[in-house]
Amino acid sequence: MDSKRSPRRGSLLLLLVSNLLCKNVASLPLCPSGAVNCQVSLRDLFDRAVILSHYIHNLSSEMFNEFDKRYAQGRGFITKAINSCHTSSLSTPEDKEQAQQIHVHPGIKENEVYSVWSGLPSLQMADEDSRLFAFYNLLHCLRRDSHKIDNYLKLLKCRMVYDSNC
Repeated sequence: MDSKRSPRRGSLLLLLVSNLLCKNVASLPLCPSGAVNCQVSLRDLFDRAVILSHYIHNLSSEMFNEFDKRYAQGRGFITKAINSCHTSSLSTPEDKEQAQQIHVHPGIKENEVYSVWSGLPSLQMADEDSRLFAFYNLLHCLRRDSHKIDNYLKLLKCRMVYDSNC
């Protein structure tokens, strides 16, 4: 069997993607000098969260761009990928102005149905075009969602730490 057609190739690409996400990631100690009873300010926690969120978004963008350049050129994947993320059904603001109109504590929405990613079988398909599109779509959605998270986290930090004065 040609290695380009092997179902294991999809597993290898998934392993490479997960490896890229974990590459050069080290946790920062929460308390200096290993102190047991320390407190970290809300600002410091948000600073760390924003740094990590930005790093994850940069990695996801880099992975998407590399995959697009190597495997997706001329295949028309972008037209199929628009609005095909499993998270597209989640109600999110379209821009910064809409995001700023959201209440900080919106309350719990009971009986809200959240979509679940069901793309694993597509990543394991024998058909190379289908498998490549599944990876393309996965990386496209990861980049899209990590960008939203990065932006919303910065907005939340602004509201919580600086009382919206930023």
